[in-house]
Order: sequence, then structure tokens, then C-alpha cells
Amino acid sequence: MKLTAIEIVGFGKWQQQTIDFRQGNQLLFGANEAGKSTIYQFIQAMLFGFPPKGKRKKDYQPKNGAAYGGRLWFQHPTFGEVQVERFKGQNKGQAKVYFDGQIGDEQTLKKMLYPLTRELFQSVFTFQQEQLSQIDQLNEEELQTALLSLGLSGSQQLLLSREAYFKQSQMLYKGKGSQPPLNQKLLDYQKLQLKINEKEQQEQSFKKLMDELSQTQTQLTEKQQMLMKGKEQLSFVEKQIMNLPLYHELQHLGTNSVQSGLDQQAEEQLLAIYQQHRFIGEELTRLNHTLVVPDDTVEQQEAYHFYLQEEALIQQLLDQRYAIDKLLEEVAWMNHSLQQNIQEMLPLERQWGFQADQPPQLPFEEEEVARLHEVMTERAVRKQKAQTDLRMLQEELAVREENLSTFETLNKEMFNKHSQRKDKRVNLVFCGVALVVILAAFLFSGLLRYGSLLVGILFLFVGVLPLFSQPKNSYENEKRQWQEKLSQLDYLNDQMLQTEKTLKEIAAEESEWTQLIAEKVKAHHLGRMDRVDYWLTHRQDITRYLLLLNTNQELEQQLKADQARVAAIVEQTEPLALHLPLHSKPLKERMAIIYKFADQMEKIRFTQEHQADAYTRQTMRELKEKQQAVLETARPLLQRFGLTAIAEIPEKLQKNQAAVQAQKRKTELQTMLAGLYDEQTQAGELPEKQEQLTKSVQELANQIQQLQHSEQKLLFQRKQMLTDGTLDELYQEQAMLKAEIEELAVEWAGNQLAGQLLMDLLTELSEQQLPNLLKKAADYFRLLTESAYRTVELEEGQLIVVRKDQQRFMLHELSTGTKDQVIMALRFAFLYLQERSLCPIIIDDGWLHYDSRRKKQLAQLLTIFSKHQQVICFSSDREMVSYYQELQQPIIELKGVEI
Repeated sequence: MKLTAIEIVGFGKWQQQTIDFRQGNQLLFGANEAGKSTIYQFIQAMLFGFPPKGKRKKDYQPKNGAAYGGRLWFQHPTFGEVQVERFKGQNKGQAKVYFDGQIGDEQTLKKMLYPLTRELFQSVFTFQQEQLSQIDQLNEEELQTALLSLGLSGSQQLLLSREAYFKQSQMLYKGKGSQPPLNQKLLDYQKLQLKINEKEQQEQSFKKLMDELSQTQTQLTEKQQMLMKGKEQLSFVEKQIMNLPLYHELQHLGTNSVQSGLDQQAEEQLLAIYQQHRFIGEELTRLNHTLVVPDDTVEQQEAYHFYLQEEALIQQLLDQRYAIDKLLEEVAWMNHSLQQNIQEMLPLERQWGFQADQPPQLPFEEEEVARLHEVMTERAVRKQKAQTDLRMLQEELAVREENLSTFETLNKEMFNKHSQRKDKRVNLVFCGVALVVILAAFLFSGLLRYGSLLVGILFLFVGVLPLFSQPKNSYENEKRQWQEKLSQLDYLNDQMLQTEKTLKEIAAEESEWTQLIAEKVKAHHLGRMDRVDYWLTHRQDITRYLLLLNTNQELEQQLKADQARVAAIVEQTEPLALHLPLHSKPLKERMAIIYKFADQMEKIRFTQEHQADAYTRQTMRELKEKQQAVLETARPLLQRFGLTAIAEIPEKLQKNQAAVQAQKRKTELQTMLAGLYDEQTQAGELPEKQEQLTKSVQELANQIQQLQHSEQKLLFQRKQMLTDGTLDELYQEQAMLKAEIEELAVEWAGNQLAGQLLMDLLTELSEQQLPNLLKKAADYFRLLTESAYRTVELEEGQLIVVRKDQQRFMLHELSTGTKDQVIMALRFAFLYLQERSLCPIIIDDGWLHYDSRRKKQLAQLLTIFSKHQQVICFSSDREMVSYYQELQQPIIELKGVEI
């Protein structure tokens, strides 16, 4: 956005004042209390509204009761020239916006200025001295977080505004809150949705009906769009068919039209030359006929009279003799070259099976072929390795199985004994004796009973003792070895299965690749060149074959054209065959005969002219000189239009007239048929296409009719089901609640967007942008200090400036003026890196600590920067005015101030 002008009707001390701004850099000069700050406040008021009244705020309403407000003009990249009009007493202080013949309101202005806000305007695009003095030192973290809010913004307003926006958004909605209005509305919506779901579950048929109705309406809309498109296509095809005769005529003209290149003046010159040459030739012929040599034979006289009749044709052929000889040599050379190329192509065709009618094509670039060859080589290596691994695994598995079989044979007896021990652990004899003794003990009494019980228990203990005490043997150790051997066999089997799977995958890849190669060979006509290594090592054979084939095609085309020219010249000599022996003779011999005949006749002419009277000879000599002069005069014009003789002029003029008429008709037809046909149009397919489109349109019309009938039926059923109004009322309540939620959501999203915009400004100086910022700031800092300082750097998180003598200084070590220059350079660097020019840069005496040299350098910086963005300076400094005058920058003088 660039300001173009302001009109202050009444604002502060200014009344009925108009100021026009320049596109680039400018200085508004005025003494203290001249109203410079008032102009700035007016610009701000026109863009963002009048400032609110307050005890500690300045009131800019005119004291004399004049209208409070004015107009502002700016250039917008999208809307063009825009006029903003705002008066406090009209439209409640709201703006009227005039642009492109339209009138907008305050919301229109906000959309035009978006994302520019009052806060951005005050803190980013305004330079004041107090902003430059608020930062004492900067480090890397401050550059990334506080530089925009303090250094580049000038205050904490951006951070405060961002927090205010986020706070307002949280008052509307919180992620885990329940009191904000949007949270409450969402809870109400969920409860209402549950009610609706319950009601719809009660009315499953209604839900099914609504789904069917929605689907029907969607299909109806799609079919109607298809019908409209089909009718447009049908109308277009019908129009094409109706204009087919004109299209065929246009194609014929485009194929057969000849561009002669003659304008009216050239046509008149050629006609005049031809008439003059023809008149002289006829006069010479008449004089030649009057000359009779009595000594000549009748045959010589007839030949001479024939020569005089065909002299123009003979002379035309003789004039072309050098061109004809060159043409014949060229035809012979092309025939020889064509045969040589064919002989060179035959070995390639026999070796690779190439065919001229289906020439081979290179399917891949050389780098791609090399990559494919590497892939195939790597796959072959993997296959060989897998096969080797499989063979070794099979051998190892056979050895392991043999070892396991031997181990089981050797330990078979031990396994059997262990099994038998398991079956005979309890001694049944002792257990039986124990049972008998115990039972017999009950037959006795006293000590004998107890003694019998003790003996029975002893025998029972001996019988079951084997259960608790087994002899030690090596069974467990052998079993562990056997299990280890089985585990090793399982592992080898797994490895073998994995290797076989790998081999199958490689085989599948090879099969797929073989099929791909076969398809490429067939598609690109490569014949027997069906291997990738052939493509890599014999690629030059394809290139050579294509080169020879293309050369032969060009030679054949040129040879055909030259042979046509030879045939035309032969046809041109046919009238001379009535008297000269030209039949069945090639062109070269014909030209030799014609040349010899002309030489003889010229000797006869010379004899006749020598014997003629002096007057006739003088007349003929003058006529020949005139004829030669006409020929010399016409030669540049003939060469210009590709003519070899004056006798070709009538044919050229006739072709020119035909070409002019054809071009005129072609232009007329192109205008009539514009947009109807293109290169892909096939005239023969149009009737079939029309029939298909007609059938398709009719089918779509029938389908739409059926869908409309179904829709009406479903709408009637829905109306009957909504007669109780319960579900309908819930839907209405849901729609109203949804509208309230959308309104709150829009307000919440607006606050979030505004806060995020300020956040984006605060995070613009990220690690990616910081180097660019420092580089551009260093450029501006060198300009401001006349190269006294070389660069601006970050060292251990602190901002450092480097002087040209390599001395390094932190910000607090610099003088006040130099420190201001650093901050000024940083701010301008940041503004330079912005992608959009949202607003002009406004500076109000931002050089308080500058001496004369610094002011001059600042003026140069503003001049350079104004090429990127509009700059408006307010100042009462006469020295700054002199620098602006020296740099030829515009100065706007405020009323009552002399420069």
C-alpha cells in the first residue's frame, strides 16, 4: 500500500489542507508546532478510526466547530486507487471507501488493510526517537523474541496486543473449560444432538428416508450438470457439422496456398518490365524475319525460323545452364550418398534385426542404462550368493542329520533302559509283603500288633524307596545333547527356507525384469538388442543407424524435390523436340543439343545481320541494347522474387493473384470458424459423435425425470412424517444453536488469527531469517557509518559490531549515535525482508543523536530504501532539508515555513 494524497477538512490545527505524497522518499518540513505530528495522527485516524477522548489524550477536534475529518487516498495492489472518507459527525465516524466505481464501508476498509492493524501501524511502521533509545543491548535470544517487540516495534505493544487477543479468545473458548460461552454452546449442542439421535433412532424409517432423499438430490444435481454439459457439447458438435464444408475449404486453402510475396508496387514493376521486354523481342523477331540469305538451304531457313519462334525459351534455358549443371551434379551426389548409407545400414540390420519402417529408439538415457546394468549386476551377485548359501546349508544339514541319526543309534539302548526304569520304579514285592503284614497285625494284640505294624511299614518304605532315590546316570546329559542337535537342525532348516524364499524373490524380479525388457524391446523396435549390456556397449549402433536413416530420409526428400525440378526442366524442353532430336535423351544431353543448335543459329543470325542494310543492323543493335538494358534493370527484381528469366513473370503474376485471393478467403474462413475446430478434430467422426451425444442427452433427460419423480415422492413422505413437528422443532433448534456456535467460533478464530499474526511477527527472526537480517543490517550499517564499520554479527549470543580495523564492540560500548545507527539498520533490514509492503514507513525526527555526517548517510539510506518501500519523514531540521536537496529528493513544505 502506498499513500498518494490526504485532504484535511478539519483536524487539530489543520483545516482545508491538501498534501500529495510521492511514491518513494519525501520529507515534510516544518518548524516545531507546525503540525507534523497532527498529520501523522490524521493518517492514522483515516485508516483506523478517530482516537478516543481521554483526560490525558490530545483532542484533535477543531475548536471553531468545523467538520472533524477528511479524506485519504492510497494505491492498493489489488483494488487500485482507493479513497477513504471519514467524518466524526457522519455515519458515527465510520469510513466510506470509494474504489473501482464501488462504495464500501468500515469492514471493506479493514479487509483492504488486512493484516495491517492500528498496533502494527504504530509499532512497526513508525520511527520515533524514543523507540530507538529503549534498547541498551541485544543478544541472540532478544533478537529472536524482543527485537520485534522492542527494537523493531518500538515498545511492548505487540506482545500486549497478542496477549489481549489470546485472552479474548480464551474468554470465548477454552480447551478444558466449561464457563466460556462457546464451551457452553458446544455442550448444549452435544446434548441436543443426543436428543436428536434418540428421536432419529425412534424413527429409523425417517433417517433412511432422509438419506435416500439426500442421495437422490445429489444424483439429480449431478445428472442436471451432466445434461447441461452434454447439451453444450451437442450444440458445439452440431455447429461443427453445419460448418464442415467451410472447414474442408479452409483445410484445402491451408494445404495448397502459395505465398508469392509480391506487393502491389512489385507487381506493377514486373508487369512493366515484361511488357517492355516482350515488345522489344517481338520487334527483333520481325526484323529477323525480314532478313533472308539466298545462299542458305531450305533446311537451314526452316531451322532458323524455328529458332526465332522459340528464341525466348531457348535463351531462358541457356541462362539456366549453370544452375541446371549444378542441379544434375547435386542429384548424382545424393544418389551416390544414398547408396553408401544403405550399404552401411545393411550390416546393422543383419546383426540386430533393425527395420527402416520401424526404426529403433533408445528407451533410456545412458545414465539410466548404466544404473539398470548396476541393478542387474547386483541382483546376479545376490543370486549367486544365495545359491552358494543354499548349497552350503544343504550340505551342512545333511551332515547334521547324519550325526543325529548316529547319535540316536548309539544312545538307543540307554533311552530304552531309562524308559524301563520309569515303568518299574515301585518294588511291588516289598509293597505286597508290607500290605499282608499290616493286615495281619490287626489279628494280633499287644506288642505283637505293634511289632507287625512296624515290620509292615519297613517293608512298605523299602518298596516305595525307588520313587525317591534313583541311581545317577548320564541320561540327562545325553538328552540335552540330543535337544541341541535338534535345535541346530531346526535353525538350519529355517535358514534354508529363508534362502529359498530369497531365491524365489530374485527369480520373480528376474522374470519381471525379463518381461519389462521384452516389452521395451518390442515397443522400441530394438530387434535382437534385447539385453541391457547391449544397450550400454552397443548404444552407438542405434545412434549411427538412426543418423543414417534420418540422413537418407532427408536425402530422399531433397532428391525427390530435385528430380521434380529436373522433370520440370525436361518438360520445358519438350516444345523444342519438334525440330531437335531430344526424344528419350537425358537432360544433360538435351542441354548440349540445345546449346549446339543455338550456337549454329547465332552464326546464321550474325551472317544475316552482316549482310543486312546499315539501317536494319543499327535498329537491331539498338533493340538488343535496349533488351539487354531491360534485362540488367530487371535482374535485381528477378533475383529478389526467385525468377530466372523475364518469361517467368506472367506465371508469377498469375500465382500472386491466386495467392492473394486464397489468403483473403482463408482469413475470412478463419474468422468464421474461430474456436470451432482444432488440430485433433476428425471430420469423419463428427456424425458418430453427434449420434452418441444425442443418445446420451436423451438418456440423461430420462434419468432426471425419474429422479425428479422419486424426489417428489420422498418429499411428500417426509412431510407426512414431520406432521407431529417434534423432530422438526429439534432440527430448527439445532440450526439456531449451530448459527450461534458459528458466530462465536468466527469471533474466536478472528482473535486467534490476530494473535497468531502478531506471533508470526515476533517469530519472523528465526534461525533461518536471522542470518539474512544480520547481512542486510550490516549493509545498511556500513552505509550509515560510511564503511567505518564492516559488519554486524552474533558472538556467543551477543550482538557485536566490527569496525574496519577489526576491532569488535558490543552495543553498550558504542556511542549513543552509533548505537542508534545499529538499531536503525536492524529495523530497516527487518522491513526489507518483509514479503509485502503493508504500509509506508513514517519517521518523525528519528535522528536526535546524529551529527551532520550521520544525517547525510541516513538521507542516503532513505533514498535507497524508498526504491523498495514508500518513506515519509517529518522533520524541523534544516540541515536534513539540505541533504534531501543534494540527493534530489522531494520536499513538501508545510504552510508558513520558508526553506
